[in-house]
Parts: sequence; structure tokens; C-alpha cells
Amino acid sequence: MSRPNVVLLHGLGGSPATWTRVIDLLGDSVDTLVPHLVGGASIADDALTVARLIRQNGTTPVTVVGHSRGGLVATALAEQFGSLVERVILIATPATVASRLTASSISERVLRLPMLGTAIWSVLPPARLRRGLGTAFAPSTRVPQFAVDDLAARTLREFVDESNAIDHYLDEATLGDRLATASCPVDVVYGLADHRVDPGAMAISASGPGRNAYPLANEGHGAPWSSAAAVTAVIRGEASPGTAITAPHRPVPTLRPRRWNPLPYPDRARRTESAVPMGILRRVELPGRGPEDVRVDSVGRILTGVEDGRILRVTTHTDGPATIETIAHTGGRPLGIAVVDDDTLLVCDSERGLLQVDVDSGEVTVLVAEIDGLPVNFASNVVRTPSGRIYFTTSTRRFGLEDYLADLLEHSGTGRLVVRETDGSVRTVVDGLDFANGVAVDDDESWIAVAESGSFRLGLHGDGAGDALIENLPGFPDNISVDGDLVWISIANPRDRRFDALASLPGVLRQLIYALPEKLREGTNTTWVMAVDRDGHVVHDLQSSTADYSMVTSVVRRGSQLILGSIAESALGVIELPARTEETR
Repeated sequence: MSRPNVVLLHGLGGSPATWTRVIDLLGDSVDTLVPHLVGGASIADDALTVARLIRQNGTTPVTVVGHSRGGLVATALAEQFGSLVERVILIATPATVASRLTASSISERVLRLPMLGTAIWSVLPPARLRRGLGTAFAPSTRVPQFAVDDLAARTLREFVDESNAIDHYLDEATLGDRLATASCPVDVVYGLADHRVDPGAMAISASGPGRNAYPLANEGHGAPWSSAAAVTAVIRGEASPGTAITAPHRPVPTLRPRRWNPLPYPDRARRTESAVPMGILRRVELPGRGPEDVRVDSVGRILTGVEDGRILRVTTHTDGPATIETIAHTGGRPLGIAVVDDDTLLVCDSERGLLQVDVDSGEVTVLVAEIDGLPVNFASNVVRTPSGRIYFTTSTRRFGLEDYLADLLEHSGTGRLVVRETDGSVRTVVDGLDFANGVAVDDDESWIAVAESGSFRLGLHGDGAGDALIENLPGFPDNISVDGDLVWISIANPRDRRFDALASLPGVLRQLIYALPEKLREGTNTTWVMAVDRDGHVVHDLQSSTADYSMVTSVVRRGSQLILGSIAESALGVIELPARTEETR
């Protein structure tokens, strides 16, 4: 039996490198054709070129997947050569000229000026190209090097001609009108946070008969790269279509900032790399975004939750893509996870509270929905002790997950450590925590560590436990995990001098900062984990500013490896654990 044939078409200023992650995930399951379409041709001419390549390849019909401009070429191919195409998948594809949000920007208008545009293009440094590509990969703050190289390899004439071809094609007829005549199924994949193509226009394109919508929350224009597993699932026919929606408008919350004085800015926060190299990070792509917490079961399988509510079980392999199973759906947004045994999980769901998940059946039971008569808000992390008690944190009473930064800026101090007793009763153990996050408990419950992200510390609670395991960390601690005599700490972002300085200034400044566009208040790209012993001495400090992974929100050891999770990524991270060496901050 022959394998399916898939044609992958890159977008404006791109190259086949756009599809590197998708090709790796597809593996040997399909035959892929990945043309390089460069400059000058009209959309129709590019479609003709692709048709010739398909015929030369000798197997039809094909599934054609197009990203951005490539989606228009895929559409033209289906229009002109319908017998070659059995399915079209459009990713971040503009529906009208007006839907191209960056086409009328000042920078593009300047580049189109005779002589001046050519002069500017010829001297643009790579750093400026990288900044210009920021909207292509937002909301991620990372622009992959291949995208910079692809754009640098283009002449201005090629770039402008490719861009003009988009406008000419859409001026003749909108994407929606063209798709209305399509004789094959059309899938439309689009990011709800796309800064280059209007998500609303893409939602309309996805709404017609014979079309399926695959909206991706918190994804921008770069889905083939930053949501590769989700795109691969659509190509394979494994993803379930959704409703053609746009992201709801969220008002800027009102802050009530408290003044406070952080401990002195530590020297370690000034460095972007650790003294001991982190080593190579391997990504394990997931069909969903935001694996905020990671845990490992008795046979080494990884458990995590993603933003659409699914709980995933991931089995990694030495060669080839991981095996990924959906074992449950919480109906909310799962964050912290605890493995009770191979049959039972505990999950902190930021929207629903503390949940119990039956691994075999997928049944979800709400254990705690209220505390003191009020709904649980922002349940964050959870552990279960041998006694059967369940300790969990709630980060803040003031804000939801999407506005977590508001609480860090406000410094509300409304986080809690809560315990569910074996009889089902619930009580607050500690109140007034500064964005309570990860939690770890000794077997005898005399020692309870809670990461307070808002004050850069791991506080200690329990009889005779002392005040803090470690204070004045060089970054924002997130989830933690116990590993023998060590506590692993994920550092989501480094400390920022400006953030520290704002703490003691009038609160109105912090409200103004939060109202700024996301691009102006985003964090630093870094992959960072630490481990401390029970005396708070730093044993491991591993940081990289170049690794292809950022905003680490969880870490757990599995044998000789560290497994990382990130609320900002669509993948897990795996690194080799170096030999134990004492470090100083």
C-alpha cells in the first residue's frame, strides 16, 4: 500500500526549513515534497511550478499544505489542477488584502520606495531582520535562525514581488470566494494571536461548507514551527476540528499595587549562561501548547496537561517521535500534576480547582471546588503525602491565569497553601503568599516548601522548618520537585532590574507597565533550572540563553535526564543531567 503524499509550501520570504519540525514528526508515514519557491512569480505561476513537480514525482492525488503565502499557492493549485489535489490545508493564510496586518506597515512602505528601499535592504544587519521577524513568531519571543537566514538570502526585488503577488491574487478574488468553488476538503489552521494575518478573516475563511477550522490559542503566525505537532496532527487526520472562532477581547485588569522592597539584586541574575554548560536540549513536540507541569510515572512515562484541557501521557523513544496518548480532559486548564500511582493523578486546574483523574477511564472527579465558601481561583500545584493528605497552592485570589503578570506586578500577596484532609475537609495552612506556585512536602509533613514567584524565594512551613529554604533567587521560581536530598526549581524568567525598581515606586507606574503592548513587557528567552539541597545550598545551576526552549515552569528528574515543561512552549524539553557539582549563586 502506497503512503500518502503531502506537499508542503512555505510562506513569504521563507524556505523548506519552515517545515523541519513537521517533517521530523511525519517521519516515514508519508512521502513529502517540499518545493522552494523564490521571488518574482505570480501565485498562479507558482501553482504551475508545483503542479509540474507533483507530476514529476509521479504519485497523485496529494494533500497540499500551505503556510501564509504558500496557502494561496495551495488554493491556486486546487483551482487550476483539481485532479492533482485531494485535500488542502491552509495555515495562517490571508483571506483578503486588508487581512494582511503588516503589509501596510511603515517599514514595508519604506522598503518599497525606489532607491531608498534598496539602500536600506542592502545594509540591514541580522539583528534588525530578527526584530522585523518578531511578528511572524509572536507571541513567542524567539525567532529561529533559519528564518533570519532565509530573509537575508532574498533580494529586495524578490521579497517585494512575492508580497505583491499576494495582493494581486487576493484583489482578483478573496480567499473565501475561491474556496467556495473548491472540489476538495479544506482545513484552515490559524493562530488566535496572529500578528501578521487577521485571525477574524481566517475564521471567516474556515466557516464555509466543506471546510474545517483548527484555531490555535496563544499561537501566532508561525504554527509550522512553534506548533509543529498540532499541525502534524491535522495533516495526519488525527486532530478534531473546532469552531471557527476569534480570541475574545480581554480588558486590562485594574491593579492595586502594594509597595515592597525586594532583597538586593543578586550577581547571578546578571549572567545569561551557567558556569556548567547545560548541554543539548531535545524537544519533544506535543499536539498542544503549554505543558506547564511535568511528572513521571513508575515506568518513565511523562504526564502533563496542555491549555485545551487535555492530560497527555508521553512515551519517549531513542529514535523517532514520542508516543502521545490523551488520557483525560479536565474541562478547564490543567496546571500542576501529582502522580498518586499508575492509576490515579491529582490535577490543579486553574479554572475548576483540585481534581482527581482516573488514568484508565479518563474520569475526572472534582475534589475541591471551594475554599471557605468561595470558588477556588488559580489552583496551581499539588502533592500527596503518604498519610493521604493533599497539599496544593492557589497562586492568587485576584487574577486568573491569563493575567498572572498582573499579580506579579501588583504583588497582591493573596496566594495560599491549602490542605485537603483524608476526611475531605479543606483548610488553609498558610495565607498571604506572594504568588504561591510549586509545592514539595516531606513524607512526615514537618517540612513543606512553597515557591513564591512574587518574592523570589522558596518559603518553608511546618513545625520547626524555618522561614525559607532559599531566598533572593536570581529569577522567578515556578514549579519544584523533590529528588532525594535535592529540590529541583524551574526558573521561568530571570530577575529584571526594572521590575525590582518598580516594587518600591508608586503603583500607578506598574498599572501603566501592564497596559503596554505585550511586545514591550515580555520576558527574556532563557532555559533555566536549579537544584538546592535541604540546607538551601545550590548544587546544580543550569542555564542557557541559546537553547531552543524558554520559560521553564517545571522540572523533574528521570534517570540521567531532566524533563522540562513550559507554559509558553508546544513541546517538552529533555536534557542530560551533568555530574553533581556544588555551585554558588
